[in-house]
Amino acid sequence: MERHRHLGYQNSRVFSINRLLNLTTVSLSMADILAAFSLLQQPRDPFSPVLRVYPSLRKIVRFCTMRTVTNYDDPQLNDLLNVDPEHPHIHVVDMPYRITSIWQDHDCEIGIWERASQVVAWAVFQPAWWNLDFVVHSALRGSEIEQEIFAWGKEQMLKYSKRAGEEFWGSVELFEDAPNATQTIKNLEAVGFAPFDWSIIRFELDLFQELPRAQLPGGYKIRPLHGMGEVHTYVDLHRAAFGSEKMTSDWRTRILRHSAYRSEFDLIVENSENAPVGFCVCWQRGNVGQIEPLGVHPDCQGMGLGGALEISACQILKSGGVDLIKVDHASFNEKAIALSLKTGFRRRKEARRYYVDVNKQDGDSHAG
Repeated sequence: MERHRHLGYQNSRVFSINRLLNLTTVSLSMADILAAFSLLQQPRDPFSPVLRVYPSLRKIVRFCTMRTVTNYDDPQLNDLLNVDPEHPHIHVVDMPYRITSIWQDHDCEIGIWERASQVVAWAVFQPAWWNLDFVVHSALRGSEIEQEIFAWGKEQMLKYSKRAGEEFWGSVELFEDAPNATQTIKNLEAVGFAPFDWSIIRFELDLFQELPRAQLPGGYKIRPLHGMGEVHTYVDLHRAAFGSEKMTSDWRTRILRHSAYRSEFDLIVENSENAPVGFCVCWQRGNVGQIEPLGVHPDCQGMGLGGALEISACQILKSGGVDLIKVDHASFNEKAIALSLKTGFRRRKEARRYYVDVNKQDGDSHAG
């Protein structure tokens, strides 16, 4: 299902000369206007050149249309994740895990912003994390279009809260070194988001260094998940490990069917009675890998199973051609951080989190 609505310059695929001439908030010469108009006609990647040459136009760029979809099959969504290799999206590697999640089972939608049939931004509210995943073309990061995305995301959070009867703080996250991060933060604050009191820490492991050996208690072993036949068992284990009912059989089935899924990267640790007691899923994009998620049943924590899973995951990713592995931890999760540091991961950077209290209908929010 797909819905459309026009934004900005309605019924127009490109800026007109008159539109540019009438923009009194930006001072441009006639030569600048004509050059910018020429660049905006380009069908491929029309925003990068015009905003690079004329950054003052950033505030007046608008998209022709915005539409919503209930599936994630458009390859342009994936392509946009890594349009800027120097500053890739925070979830560029593990997005298959996130995009297959439960949002589609709860009447949520993906919002897509386009110009001349090119996807230049998209977003989806993720009930599994109460988080808005958003992706914006690198040339438009920090532009006012982000306010439209964040306002739309906030609206999606409110609608979900009413449908599901859940109370939560909806969040948005971005790396501290993201291009125009300061302006993006201002765009978040403009629609009512405030800083969270915790963040996401990115850790990385260079696989050119020697890995420690995975050590398991006697009778325990690590193996791949037994495909669809073990989905329900995995779901029960995941729920027990995280103390949450968010993981579902439908979500896990979609993961197995995603084109980026690799069965050898889907690990289970089982005890001496062949019962699964821990899990770890890995993802690969080029020569970069990511571990997400990793968990151990509460009855088996403290036995070194998490560390053994993480080391085994690194070894398997390395054999698959990966030379850099990423893992993210909440800043308050000291045990997970200690585990990754012991494996050899090093802190790389921080993703700041901003939230809005969706239960306050007037849009006010308070510090977390």
